Amino acid sequence: MVVLKNPLLIAFERVSYLKTVHAAAADLGLTQAALTKRLRQLEQEMGITLFLRSRRGMTLTEEGKALLQFCKTSNEAEGQLMSKLKGDSHMEISLTIAGPTSALSSRINKDCLPLYKKYPHLKLHFKAEDHANLIEMVRQAKADLAVVPPNLVPNEMDSKVLKADRYLLVAGAEWQGRPLAEIIEQERIIDFYESDLTTFSYLKKFGLEKTKRPDRLYVNNNSALIRMFAAGVGYGTLTEDIAKPHLDSGELIKLNRSQVFEDPLALTWYPRHEKTDYFHDLIRAIK
Repeated sequence: MVVLKNPLLIAFERVSYLKTVHAAAADLGLTQAALTKRLRQLEQEMGITLFLRSRRGMTLTEEGKALLQFCKTSNEAEGQLMSKLKGDSHMEISLTIAGPTSALSSRINKDCLPLYKKYPHLKLHFKAEDHANLIEMVRQAKADLAVVPPNLVPNEMDSKVLKADRYLLVAGAEWQGRPLAEIIEQERIIDFYESDLTTFSYLKKFGLEKTKRPDRLYVNNNSALIRMFAAGVGYGTLTEDIAKPHLDSGELIKLNRSQVFEDPLALTWYPRHEKTDYFHDLIRAIK
């Protein structure tokens, strides 16, 4: 079964059975370099040599043979467990979804709410990460699914294109009526963190970046960010979902004639040969 197994062990098993990195990489849909990296990582983490490498292929060491036997036993145990999971509606299941704060804190969390009624023993954990390598989190089993830009999805993972995050340029209501060019030239941008280039990307898309004030402020919390906008400390971008209640209340205003910048996203996860109902419904729910 693929559902529970560490991807490093999957790579090890395929090389063990197919005898060459080339054949195993083709079988898994990986590059040879990616598969070799996994084998080396597994050997480093375990502190042992698993294969003797030669022109004729890969031969298991005694330690490698012992690990392969463990994998066979693990496969049998996993099959028994999955049979129980499919037949026991009261089995508690935990899944972690990692992604940017903008997506997780608004629409993706909302998309998943109906699942709690259908699967009362399903525990979903939303891990907002704006700095972490989300693909590595899935590879290292720190997350089961990740929300990332589509161009970052690796070949070894399945994925689904999501609705793009739609960003508005916003500011506090006291700036109503000020020329946009004046705001961009005189006021500071407020972003989540230094490497957050969303507002820069927005300005560039609409040809507004050349006159922007170079210094920025940073606050990686939506509530604090909105308070700073509302107080006239600076301006920046928010997704439509997050901005809407504050625009409706009159606390914030839209700049640049309500023009929207779209940031594409994808949901990615390791392939599961037999998707359980709850996992299938989770993938379908997240839009």
